Order: sequence, then C-alpha cells, then structure tokens
Amino acid sequence: MSTSEIPGDASAQPAAVGRKISQIRLDDRCAPEIAAALGGTSGLASFRLPSGAVYQVMIPGKDEKPAAMLTIWPAIKRIDAIGPAVTVVFTDVATIDIVGDVEVQFRRSNRDLLIIARGGKIIVRT
Repeated sequence: MSTSEIPGDASAQPAAVGRKISQIRLDDRCAPEIAAALGGTSGLASFRLPSGAVYQVMIPGKDEKPAAMLTIWPAIKRIDAIGPAVTVVFTDVATIDIVGDVEVQFRRSNRDLLIIARGGKIIVRT
C-alpha cells in the first residue's frame, strides 16, 4: 500500500487537491483573472455598451497562436466565446469559477455551464 492509500494519513493528498477553485464576480475586474488562469491576455474591447465597458481575453493555443477569444460584457452578464469551429453567446451568467490554471467555468443560475479550458477548448453543458 502506498502512502497515498493509507487511511487517515494526513500527508497523503490526491493530486486534484492541488487544483485550487476560486469564485470571482462577473465585473470590471474579472478579465485579468480569467486571462491569467487560461494563460492569455486581456484588455478593453474597442467598443462598449452605454451602460459599461466590454473586455476581451485572447487565449493562446499551439505555437502561441490565438485559439479562442472571450468577450466579457459585465453590465449585461454575458460571455461570448469564439473558437475556430464554434461561437457561443452565453447570457445570464451568475457565477464564475476558476479551476486552478486548467479552466474557467461560467454558470447560470439554472446550472447551465460554459467551460473554457486552457488551450482554448470551448465546452457548453445545458
């Protein structure tokens, strides 16, 4: 039996425990945190809403070429995810979970889920 299999051993931790999950608000400060989690860059979009700023996150893929782009609309609780084969407009975002440096999960209150993984993979679960 390895150390990680000994019941009650406080030093034994599964590998997944090291992946910190944090929840952030969909607001004017979230774009840099999302970009950092996904290894990308963030900035203001070249357009805005009358009610507030719009942000964009570029997510690199292979050879540092852009794999996906997120457009974040805090004032209307909307995320647009654009990849090479898909475009998703995800509205009514209630929470954002950052799963370490693996993925970012955008959730609606009805449990619908938009996942953006490092490398630009876009997953929708409804």
